[in-house]
Amino acid sequence: MNVYLDTNVFLIFVEEDISNCEIILKAAENSLFTPVISFHTFNEISKNLKSRNLKDLAGFLLFYIWSLPDIIVVQREQFRKYEKQYSDLVTDIDDLPHIYAYFEGECDYFVTTNRRLTQMKIRESVNFKSPKEFAEEILGVEGFDTKNGI
Repeated sequence: MNVYLDTNVFLIFVEEDISNCEIILKAAENSLFTPVISFHTFNEISKNLKSRNLKDLAGFLLFYIWSLPDIIVVQREQFRKYEKQYSDLVTDIDDLPHIYAYFEGECDYFVTTNRRLTQMKIRESVNFKSPKEFAEEILGVEGFDTKNGI
C-alpha cells in the first residue's frame, strides 16, 4: 500500500509531543506501508522550519525522512504529464506537486491536515484521510483526540 504523506504530517510530528502523525510515521518505520512524498516536501520543510529559526530541526527531519524504509520521492520530471490533467481541480498551485506525486506514486491514500485542499474539486479523484482517520481506519489503531485530528 502506497500512502502519500503531506508536508504537514512531518511538521506536526516534530512539533507535537503526541500526535496521530507520530503513529503514522512509526507505522512507516515498521514498513506497514510505503510512504510517498514529493520533492517539494523537502522545500516546504526547509522553508517552514528555517523561517522559524529551527535550522537544526529541519536538518533532523530531512535526515529522518530519508531513513524511512522504501520511501518513494517523486521528482518534478516524473509528474509533468499530470500538469494539464489536474491543475484546474486545485486552486492553490503550491498543492499541485503533492497531487501529482500522489498519482505518480500510485497511492492508495493521501494523508493531510490541509482541510482546504480536501475541499477542492480534486477530492473526487484523491482518497484523502486525516492523520486520525488513517490511524484508525487503515492502521487499525486508536488515534488521539487532538485538535483537527492531527
